[in-house]
Amino acid sequence: MNNLKTWTVLVVEPNKFEGQIILDLLRNAGVDKVKVCMDQAAAIDLLEVYPANVVIASFEMLPMDGAAWTRAYRRNHKLPGRKQAIFITSGAFSLAMAEECRHAGANALIGKPISAKVLTATISKVLGKPREFIDAAGYVGPCRRAGIVTAGAPKQRRKADDSATSMDAKTLQSVVDALVQAAAAYAMDANKLDGCESALRQVQAYAVNSGDGPLMRACAAFALQLSSAKGLRVEAVRASLEVCVNGVVKLVSLGADQAARREEIAEGVRQAVGKASMQRAA
Repeated sequence: MNNLKTWTVLVVEPNKFEGQIILDLLRNAGVDKVKVCMDQAAAIDLLEVYPANVVIASFEMLPMDGAAWTRAYRRNHKLPGRKQAIFITSGAFSLAMAEECRHAGANALIGKPISAKVLTATISKVLGKPREFIDAAGYVGPCRRAGIVTAGAPKQRRKADDSATSMDAKTLQSVVDALVQAAAAYAMDANKLDGCESALRQVQAYAVNSGDGPLMRACAAFALQLSSAKGLRVEAVRASLEVCVNGVVKLVSLGADQAARREEIAEGVRQAVGKASMQRAA
């Protein structure tokens, strides 16, 4: 199915910035039928009537992550398209995550930042070679024996020149400083959200290009916090924002020899975002 006109796509992405990027990539590539949902439950409701044959879902979602959401999607007999292809995207790409998504019933895992070439090629590859669909007590999804399609992993970096293959420490510090300033501006004025998202994107790009797992996870949680801030109390937003910013700053300041501490910090950022989301739910 390399004819992009035959694709009917639903993007499930809580970060409106990321969702808009994927939407633009698909439309610019020639995909006409695309919808974007920022909410998991709303996506399930829409899929009861929207005939998507391609579902692109972020791993970094709440209350369920992308793997858990895929597992629930595959087992929901109300959905006429539950056997269709599911592509999980993530800014914290890892082999362990790929295995988790495979066992959840996903067809592919795509690392962020996403390019149009990688996105369309991965979808074409999956749709072009459909697998037998397994519907058993222990597993529901495409046959797992061939593994899961992966693309855009952090190891696939662009080579700039002989002197540097990724951002150097000075450049990283400058984008982190820009993020601190943008977050401070956003904390005082909610209309400055776009600037904060743009600055965060720069740090996230560095994390992906350098394969920095803890920083990728912290940035993904940070992005989720920005996209879900609407409806939260101002105090809760600022408290969570402070944890996110401090977490990113600390992660950048710590060396690779402090892996355990860096993992602890990334998990602290994730929990802070989850806690803020629960306050809204309550």
